[in-house]
Amino acid sequence: MSAAVLYFVLASGTVWLSSDLHEVPPIWPANAVLLAMLLQPKRVAWSDMLLISVVGNFLANLVVSGAHVVPIIWGLIDATEVMIAAYALRRAIGADEVLGAPENVGRFLLWAGIIAPIVGGLGGATVTWLWYDREFVSAFRLSFFSDALGMLVFTPFFTSLLGGEYWRALRNRSKREYFECIAIVLLVSATAVLVFIVARRPIAFILFAPLMLAAFRLGRLGTQFALLIVAVAGSIGVYRPQTTFAIYGEQPELRLHLVQFFLAMVLLTCLPVAASLSARARLLRQLADSERRLRAREADLIRLAGTDPLTGLMHRGALNERIEAVHYEERIAVAVLDLDRFKDINDRFGHDVGDRALVHFARVIANGVRQGDVVARIGGDEFMIFFPATDQGIAASVCDRLAMVLRDQPLPIDNDASLFLAMSCGVAERRDDETVEALIKRADQALYAAKEAGRSRVLRAA
Repeated sequence: MSAAVLYFVLASGTVWLSSDLHEVPPIWPANAVLLAMLLQPKRVAWSDMLLISVVGNFLANLVVSGAHVVPIIWGLIDATEVMIAAYALRRAIGADEVLGAPENVGRFLLWAGIIAPIVGGLGGATVTWLWYDREFVSAFRLSFFSDALGMLVFTPFFTSLLGGEYWRALRNRSKREYFECIAIVLLVSATAVLVFIVARRPIAFILFAPLMLAAFRLGRLGTQFALLIVAVAGSIGVYRPQTTFAIYGEQPELRLHLVQFFLAMVLLTCLPVAASLSARARLLRQLADSERRLRAREADLIRLAGTDPLTGLMHRGALNERIEAVHYEERIAVAVLDLDRFKDINDRFGHDVGDRALVHFARVIANGVRQGDVVARIGGDEFMIFFPATDQGIAASVCDRLAMVLRDQPLPIDNDASLFLAMSCGVAERRDDETVEALIKRADQALYAAKEAGRSRVLRAA
């Protein structure tokens, strides 16, 4: 519905603006709405586009000039022209952006700027020749350039507008970028009005500076909108008697061709620049995405390299590095602990239950230590806890509490049975000038002493 209303408004405005020049506008933007509809990723029924073209043309001419027969024919011609361009561009560039890459610009210029407008120009010239008794070649030139410029200038803008790109771009910009967009758009608008409506001498060359500024600062979307502004100002200026076109005389056809020629030059200058900038921006986004994925993968590999795959805890090498990084004068303690009778669990219930017991044990330890304590699996059913800035007594108290929690949280092994687990533990505090290996060895010796003493206990190293 929004596309149909937009088509009617553009068709009505163009017909009204060109009513003094025998129905030949310098640029016909309404077809760009239809082409933009057909280039959206979500396919639009061709019958809907045909209906919009015929009915929109009919209503626009009926409201503005009272004509009611010829506009129906023009609507069919416009629909044919748009379908040719849409079919070819769909096959050539798919769902890619019209100005997404330099190679797309060539295909877009070929189909929307040459081949399809030739078909539309021949049809429009035939109708104008038969109905209004105008010279065929002259009518063809005007119709061809009008249709070609309309699709070339307006299709990229309407494609992005109907696809929601402008809304997303504005929503993601900062306040500074937002005001920069407004300033550049106002600059392009003021320059276009000066060149086409206010100035009495040809100064069209000054338009290229703000257009290039829009291309480099606002990218593809900004260039599309800037070209639209220039086209609208030029279309209005060609009908005013005292403007930059007055120097070329009062012949309407000459003035029409002049503005068409200038707009064509602007397009040929700006579209490749916008496409190249868009391709570069896309490449930079892809590189940034690739870098993020690589960094995430690197982080995962680092994490996996230092992580036990079964329990998700740190492994012994990573924990040793963490301990060695602590200043030698800082008080630290370590605890080495394991599950009591773990071999019996494997033999009786199988390795699957054994693995579940290890995961359950790891979860109890990891959830029960203090913030800042580090837990690691150092092999088999043995685990280690690193207690930074902690003495042996506090570390042993934490381990006593963990042993109690483990006893109170049995592991369910089926619907009717649970497996009660217990642990033995040895705790050691680092001595002056003691190495990490020596500290862990004393804690390990305390663990074996706990096992020799009957298991299910926490012993402190001598």
